[in-house]
Amino acid sequence: MLLLNGYNFTAGMCLVDPNKIRIIAELTDDIHEVLPYLNTVFRGCSYNHNTQNLILNKDGRIIVFYPEEITITNLENEDEGKEVLDRLKDLINKAYDNRESIKPKYDKWLTLSPLSLYSYFPNIKCEDCPGKGCYGFTIKLMNAEVNIAQCKPLFTAEFKEKRKELLAILENAGYDVPKDFL
Repeated sequence: MLLLNGYNFTAGMCLVDPNKIRIIAELTDDIHEVLPYLNTVFRGCSYNHNTQNLILNKDGRIIVFYPEEITITNLENEDEGKEVLDRLKDLINKAYDNRESIKPKYDKWLTLSPLSLYSYFPNIKCEDCPGKGCYGFTIKLMNAEVNIAQCKPLFTAEFKEKRKELLAILENAGYDVPKDFL
């Protein structure tokens, strides 16, 4: 059963990058009841149950879901906007169809910053670190450019306690973490 049947959208100048566009999609159906389920599915987004909106930072875009509207920033053109909206429509309907097996999350995820995570990292110079150091790695982690498992020293016996603390924090903030290391 479809919750969201379609949308109509308008394009305008993006406030994040004036060389890109932003779209505002008016939805054909009210999606408010699926927002807490999307908060669980997307993990790490910002959901406000009282104002009924969900903010997602994904692929360099800010996507805001309202009961009858979705806004998306940082798009190249209207074709890309339509592709993103079609994917979101599918995700909304899939979450709605599977809501019996998804535990809705009515509160916000823990908000993290690179600085708040930095002390949990090994702070050793790694030649092959994708972040060129622990602080750079935390920035890439926050931007979903790396996975925590790419910090090889963290997954050694020497850093077991730091790893357990860090993985618990990341999990509470909605990040996917390797369960066998918790």
